[in-house]
Amino acid sequence: MVAHGRSKHNAAWSGLTWVVRLAALGALSAGCTSPDYPNCENDRHCQRDGHREFCVQRHCQQCRSGADCGAEQTCLRGRCVDGVNACDGDNDCLAGQVCTDHRCVVRPECDATRGCGTGRHCELGHCTADSTEDADPTDNRGPQCQLEPPYFDFDDNTLTSAARETLARDAECLRRETGSRYTLIGRCDSRGTTEYNLALGERRARVVRQYMMNLGVLPDRIAVSSEGSEGATGSDEEGMRRDRRVDFRLRP
Repeated sequence: MVAHGRSKHNAAWSGLTWVVRLAALGALSAGCTSPDYPNCENDRHCQRDGHREFCVQRHCQQCRSGADCGAEQTCLRGRCVDGVNACDGDNDCLAGQVCTDHRCVVRPECDATRGCGTGRHCELGHCTADSTEDADPTDNRGPQCQLEPPYFDFDDNTLTSAARETLARDAECLRRETGSRYTLIGRCDSRGTTEYNLALGERRARVVRQYMMNLGVLPDRIAVSSEGSEGATGSDEEGMRRDRRVDFRLRP
């Protein structure tokens, strides 16, 4: 009688054990289940079923940065859009810029509601000195801007945030320095073939030119050229980083 009771007890305990095991297995399986698209926890969840996206703040997005987009595109709130300075609002632009027609442009120095003060007038959004009869027409001090080159990541022609800030300062000075003209010289580090680097240097120069034009620099003042890796001197990572740039060369 006792043996029979123990047998029933063991059978009941064995059945309970299997229930616990199955429950644990179910919980483990549930824990391994990937979230439904477009939700994600890592990039792998965004690269299934034909998707080739990135996990950004637990949501699959087309891009994480401008490096994930094509040439002359930028990553704006998770999607690749045409133009290196695209925007949806002023918060997408650098300081001193506003979003107009989905492009970051320099905030006008003056307009119909903001004047320029005595002796100056507003011309195309910029304050210009009034002409006077006694002004010396031969007073031409020449170029005054000390233009800084923007730098690029390896094998990339996307403008970084630091490069955009540099170009914003350059453009501000060029808008005040009337008459001078420059050639934008695209450069690369020593890695890669001559032909590839010449093409990459030109793409970098064109991106810089477009960005400068969007910041109000007249197109006839900035031309484009490339010297590729010619003149590259960097032998370590920092030196090669400084080779990847666009220089401003004054034209006669």
